[in-house]
Amino acid sequence: MKFNYTKVLEGAQLLKGKTALITGASRGIGKACASLFGHQGAHVLLVARGKVDLERSFSELQAKGYTTTYFLADVSDPTDIDRLVTQISETVANLDVLINNAGGGMSTAVSSISWDEWQNVLSSNLSSSFLLAQKSLPLMMPGSSIINVSSQAGRSISVSAGCHYTASKAGLLGLTRHLARELAPKEIRVNAVCPGVTETERILKRLEEKGTKADVEAQIPLGRIGTADEVAACCLFLASELASYVTGISLDVNGGALMM
Repeated sequence: MKFNYTKVLEGAQLLKGKTALITGASRGIGKACASLFGHQGAHVLLVARGKVDLERSFSELQAKGYTTTYFLADVSDPTDIDRLVTQISETVANLDVLINNAGGGMSTAVSSISWDEWQNVLSSNLSSSFLLAQKSLPLMMPGSSIINVSSQAGRSISVSAGCHYTASKAGLLGLTRHLARELAPKEIRVNAVCPGVTETERILKRLEEKGTKADVEAQIPLGRIGTADEVAACCLFLASELASYVTGISLDVNGGALMM
C-alpha cells in the first residue's frame, strides 16, 4: 500500500509556522517534499535551476493554497549559493528546515570519467550541501533541522550511475554525521535519507527505456518501487518535532532492498 499523505495526515499541521528551504524542488523528491511540507503548514522556499519547471511547481503549490516563494539558482555554483542565501535572508527572518535534495549522476565508467565530470558530480551532490548548510547557519535557530538526501548508493554502491555518484552520496553521509555532532550544541539536528529506486520522472523513463522495471521490482522485498511521496514523508518526520531527539542518522527508504 502506497503512502497517501492527504489521508494519513488529515488535519495535521506538523510544520505550521515553519519555513523550509528545498533544493531541486521542481521535480521528483524535491517537488514531493515541497507539496507535503506546504500541506503541513510550512512556508516553502523552492530552489531549482530550471525556470520553467520551477515556476510550474510554484504555481501548483499556490493553487493548493500553500505559502511559497521560489528562487532560481544553480546550487553547484558557490557564487549562486551566496546570492541565493542573500536573497533568502532578505525574504524570511529565519530558516527552520533545509533539505539538500538537488543533485544527479551520470553512468560513465570509471575509466572514462574526466576530471571536470568528477568535479561537477561532487559539486552538485556534496559540495552544494556543505555550502548551503554553512551559509544558512546564521538563519537557523535552536530546533532547526537539516536533511541531506543521499541514496542507497551512499550506503552501498550505485548500480546505474558511476563511481563519482556513489562517492558523493557516501560523502554526504559522512558530512551528515559530522554536522550533526558539531551543530548539536546549537540544537540544530542534521540527518540524511537514503532512497532506493524511486518513482521519479527520470528513473521511470530510464526503466522504461531499458525494460527493466519488473526485474527491479522483483528484487525489492516489498515488491514495488517506492514513490517520491514516501521519501518526502520520511523527510517530514525528520523535519518535525516528532524527531526532536533524532540527529546524525541515515534513514533507509528502499522497501527492504538494502538491510544493514
